[in-house]
Amino acid sequence: MSLPLLLVSITLIFLVFKLYKGISFKLPPGPYPWPILGNLAHIKPVGCRNFSDWSQIYGPIMSVWYGSDLSIVVLNSKLAKEVLKDNDHQLASRPRRSLTAKVVKDGKDLIWADYGPHYVKVRKVCTMELFSPKSIEALRPIREDEVRDMVESIFKDCTNPEGYGKSLMVRKYLGSVAFNNITRLVFGEKFENEGVMDQHGLEFKAIVEQEKKVGQSLIIAHSIKWLGWISWLKKGEIAKHLAHRDAFTRTIMEKHIQSCNKSGNANQHFVDTLLTLRERDDLSEDTIMGLLWDMIIAGIDTVGVQLEEIDMFESPGLVTYMRTSLQAIPRIRLSPNLYKREGCV
Repeated sequence: MSLPLLLVSITLIFLVFKLYKGISFKLPPGPYPWPILGNLAHIKPVGCRNFSDWSQIYGPIMSVWYGSDLSIVVLNSKLAKEVLKDNDHQLASRPRRSLTAKVVKDGKDLIWADYGPHYVKVRKVCTMELFSPKSIEALRPIREDEVRDMVESIFKDCTNPEGYGKSLMVRKYLGSVAFNNITRLVFGEKFENEGVMDQHGLEFKAIVEQEKKVGQSLIIAHSIKWLGWISWLKKGEIAKHLAHRDAFTRTIMEKHIQSCNKSGNANQHFVDTLLTLRERDDLSEDTIMGLLWDMIIAGIDTVGVQLEEIDMFESPGLVTYMRTSLQAIPRIRLSPNLYKREGCV
C-alpha cells in the first residue's frame, strides 16, 4: 500500500471515530461501536442476554449499532409503552431498500408496512379479529390438543420396554408442540403426527429455513453496506425462494377456499379468518400471505431461545446450576380479594 493511500485510510478511520464521538452526546449511552461493524462483534448468539447485561451498565435505554445502522433499545415496560403505543405513528415505519422491498412485497404485510391507512387497517384486523380474546379462546382446543398429544407421546415412550432406563430428549416433544401449534393456528393443518412429518411438513420446514437464510443475508446487506453485494449475488436464489413460498401458501389458501365453499362455514384458523375478511376489508392476496408469514415468523421468534440452545446439563462448582436457567412464574388465577395472608404463630 502506498503512503498517500495509507494516510487517507488512517484519516478516514479517524474521522469515523470522531463522528461517532461527536454524535454520541445526542444519543442514549451504549457500548462503544467499532468502525464498520458497530457493535456486531459484541453481540452473543442470544442477543437479549447482551441487552440485559448492558442495561446494568448503560441503563434502560441504550444505543446499539448494527453495522452502520443505529438501533435504540429499551428495556422496561414504561419505555416500551412510550415507543409502541404513545409514539407508534412515528416509529412504525421501517426503511426498505430495493431487494428488501421485493422480499416483503413493498410493505403490504404488517411488520414492514409504512404508517398510514394500510398499516392502520391491517393492525386493526390483527387486533380485532386474529388476536381478540374471543378468537384466542376459540383456538384454545388446538393448544390443549397438542399438549395432550405431547403428554401421551411422553407416556408412551416412557412405558415402552425398549426404552427402559433410557433418558428422553424433552426438546423433541416441545419442538413438535411448537411446530404443530404454529401450523394449525396459521394454516389450519397439522404436518406432524406421532413424530412423523408428512411431505407438506417437510416442504414447510424447508421454506422456513430458507426464509431465515434470506433474512440473514438481507440483514447483513442492510447493516454493513460494504457487504451489500452478497444479497445481490443471491438475487436469483431469493426470487426462487419467494416463488416457492408463495406457491405453497397459495395452494393452502385455495384448499381452504374450496372447503369453505363446499361446507359454507369458515373455521377460526388465521387463513380462514383472513379469507373471510378479504372483501370486507379489501385485503389483497399479497397482504393475506404477508400476514400469514408474519404470524409464522413471529411465532418462531417468540420462543426467544431456540430449543437446540436449551442445555439441561449441570454446570458443576461450589453450587450446581443448570447451564441454561429456566424460570417458573406463578400467576394468580383468582381475584386478589379472595386471598388472605395468614400470620405465623
